[in-house]
Amino acid sequence: MEKLNLNAEIRTIEEKTSEVRSSKMVPAIVYGRHQEPISIKIDNSDFLRTFRKSGESHIINLKTGEKNIEVLVHQVQREPVTWEFLHIDFFAITRWEKVHTKIPLNFIWISQAVKEWAVLNEQIKEIDVKVLPKNLVDAIDVDISILKEIWDTIRLSDLNIDSSKFEVLTADDVVISASKPAKIEIEEVTVVEES
Repeated sequence: MEKLNLNAEIRTIEEKTSEVRSSKMVPAIVYGRHQEPISIKIDNSDFLRTFRKSGESHIINLKTGEKNIEVLVHQVQREPVTWEFLHIDFFAITRWEKVHTKIPLNFIWISQAVKEWAVLNEQIKEIDVKVLPKNLVDAIDVDISILKEIWDTIRLSDLNIDSSKFEVLTADDVVISASKPAKIEIEEVTVVEES
């Protein structure tokens, strides 16, 4: 995994979140089982660049003054219309304890069923897992070339996820399936020519 660094500033109690946001910073908090909560603020652009690479399953080295804390993005709150970051929760990890996170699925290759005009239905785009930080991955590849015919399905059990490393918490089983495309009814339109 690529090492990701992110700089943060300590946020004082007097600073209002609206003032932080107006200065192009995002209010955030760092907490963990062995980490006292710390209120921080992060440059909006820096966080966006980092979050595009990290998602919620990549360790970030968060620099707060003299302190470096290894964290995962735990929760991101966004403004529903502009999609701007409103608040970020970081979870401080401990190398010897499992973390609960989501790992995205990366669908690779080409399905024969799609060549036969099937439609792929992605039921699960990420999986909930508990995993030691050293075993974290950016994504889990799903080979969709095994979908040969309509109604073929890939289940979580087909992904061969190493149970000695990952404790899968996702309850749903079907990851992706091939189905017939829906029929589209086309109404006939009568064109009347004006004389």
